Amino acid sequence: MTSYHFYEGKKNEIDKILILLHEFGEEFPSLGYPSFDMLKLKSRVLYFIEHGKLILINDVNKNKLVGLAILHQTEFLWSTEQLLNIQTMFISKKYRSYELFNQLMKIIKNQAKELPIHMSISTKLIADNLMARAGFEKMGNIWRLS
Repeated sequence: MTSYHFYEGKKNEIDKILILLHEFGEEFPSLGYPSFDMLKLKSRVLYFIEHGKLILINDVNKNKLVGLAILHQTEFLWSTEQLLNIQTMFISKKYRSYELFNQLMKIIKNQAKELPIHMSISTKLIADNLMARAGFEKMGNIWRLS
């Protein structure tokens, strides 16, 4: 049975984080997204390590990073009230399961400390049932004009 360790990502793990996000980038062509620029990606990840939070998922048996969530606290555009935004969530295809998603969501909910949590899905993933099961309310859709 696979064991997972969930923990906060730090600067000294940037290379492992970038390798995982490179795997995410392999899905970009099917989404019509531009390829990512490694220097830009590194800069943004370091920004979120400093000004937000990265929750990492490590497969303990293989000592391999298999997932992450990038979070940041911000304000509503029209209000000074705070919310927790899930900027990115990615779990390697081989490891994707409701159980792992649910464990990650429990940690995110704990990080939110009663703040509303917002998450946009822009990967063509149809996750209505998954998100509803996690307690989210569907608030709209994301539309793209290329």
